[in-house]
Amino acid sequence: MALTPPPPAAIVIAGGRSTRFGSDKLLAEVGGRTLLQRTMEAVSGCATVVLVSATNETVPRGVVTVSEYPRWGGPCAGIAAGVAALPAEASETLIVSADLARPRNTIAALHAIDAGVLADGDGNVQWLLARVPVAALRAQLAELDATGATAGRPARALIGHLGLPIVPAHRDAVADIDEQHDLERLKERL
Repeated sequence: MALTPPPPAAIVIAGGRSTRFGSDKLLAEVGGRTLLQRTMEAVSGCATVVLVSATNETVPRGVVTVSEYPRWGGPCAGIAAGVAALPAEASETLIVSADLARPRNTIAALHAIDAGVLADGDGNVQWLLARVPVAALRAQLAELDATGATAGRPARALIGHLGLPIVPAHRDAVADIDEQHDLERLKERL
C-alpha cells in the first residue's frame, strides 16, 4: 500500500501596505468574511501555516504569525520570515499571497502540482503563488543573505532562481485583489 505524502506547509504573505487599494485590503469583506479569513480557510489543511502579517486581525489557532524584517521589507523578506518559522521537518511549502479573489481555487491548483509557480493565461508569472521545496528555498535565501539580504527585493529574486516550472492556471486560481474595482468585480461574480 502506497503511503500518502504529508500535506505541504503554507506561507501566507499578508504584509503589504495596500496602497493601490486605499485601505487594508485584507480586512475587506466578501460574503461576510475578510480576504485574509478566506485565504486562511483555504490553507487550513496544510501541515503548518505561517502567516507573515502586518495586520492585527485574529488568526485561527495553531497558525504561526511572524513579520518580515525589516518591517515593510517586501515580499522576499516576507518569504524569508515565513521560511524561518517553518519546522525543520517541513519538506515543501506553498507560497500564497493573502489577497486572493478565489483562494480555494488557488490552493487546489497548487495541490495539483508537484512543484512550480502559477501563471495566468497571458503567461504572467505569479511569484507569490508557488509550491516549493523548502531545502531549495533555504539554500537560495542563504545565497541572498550572503549578497545583501532580502529586504526590498521582489519575490522573483528568490522564487525565480529556484528553477521551478511555470504552470499555466485558470484565471480564478491566480486572480487577486489589488484595487477597489477588483473587489467590486469579485462581489458581482459571486
